[in-house]
Amino acid sequence: MHPRLKYYLALSHVDKIGPVKARQLIEKTGSIEAACSMVETDFSWVEAEIERADEKGIKIYCAEDEDYPENLKNIYDPPLALYVKGDILPQDKKALAIVGTRAATSYGHEIAGTLARELSSYGITIVSGLALGIDAAAHAAATRTIAVFGAGVNQVYPPSNRKLADQILTKGAWVSEFPIGMTPEKWTFPQRNRIISGLSLGVIVVEGEEDSGALITAKIAAEQGREVFAVPGNIQNIKTRGPHSLIKQGAKLVETTDDILEELKMILPERVESRKAIVEIRDYSNLNEKERKIIDCIIREPKHIDKIAEEIGFSASETGGLLAMLEIKKTIKQLPGKFFAVCP
Repeated sequence: MHPRLKYYLALSHVDKIGPVKARQLIEKTGSIEAACSMVETDFSWVEAEIERADEKGIKIYCAEDEDYPENLKNIYDPPLALYVKGDILPQDKKALAIVGTRAATSYGHEIAGTLARELSSYGITIVSGLALGIDAAAHAAATRTIAVFGAGVNQVYPPSNRKLADQILTKGAWVSEFPIGMTPEKWTFPQRNRIISGLSLGVIVVEGEEDSGALITAKIAAEQGREVFAVPGNIQNIKTRGPHSLIKQGAKLVETTDDILEELKMILPERVESRKAIVEIRDYSNLNEKERKIIDCIIREPKHIDKIAEEIGFSASETGGLLAMLEIKKTIKQLPGKFFAVCP
């Protein structure tokens, strides 16, 4: 525990003083200790909070702590204190957020999972908000992932994602700026979105309406100087209006993982694994040569049956038969409109 953590916790608990005002006060007075002396702080609450954290295996970092995430430390309004269940590692500096609607389509689920899985193969940590839909698909498919809570770090929300949350702890961390035991409120989710983008080098929006939380996160990301990516979709689907709006405003259009890596080439100059390795990280030993061709064709993105037949050079009937067999083997899934994608 950092020796000045108690002062940052105390200041974070003062009513009507957020991270920005707190830092202005610290700068004006010259130290966190002096800042606390200028306002009414509750150190008895701090002592109880630290004790609760110890009992629940929760770490609390202040901005001066060397373990406080570097990406987050560099935004305009980083939390004075950050609660972490699990571990934040140095490698998590290379992180990307994947966000989107809770009411995701099957297409959105597949795209979010595919992007998370492929980006993970390059050593990239996936950050999201543990919500239903796109967030959950991204967390589940990622090799390493961080979930940012809109409540206390011991309050899993929604409760239906408890199993997923427990899985995340085995390959990453839960993070929150809110006190232990605090339940989610309507305002806590927009506030936590700056942490999702702040932990990341960029934000990828898969599906969402124009006034959705995902769009709020993308806007914050742009203000923080992060990259903004958007996945296009069916123009007749209201869930694609958010990503399409972002693309019109200059967000990078994402068709494949390469589009993301290309944009971040100054930050990610070397890939951890080759394109071929993405296919090899999963066990396809039970497939024959023709079935492997199907997998190679759709591993990066869902494709229409006609496009698959064209690319692999098989007849429509043979392609259909191969796709049916791969579905039986639970290796691929059929999406609406006769599109096919690899199972997460």
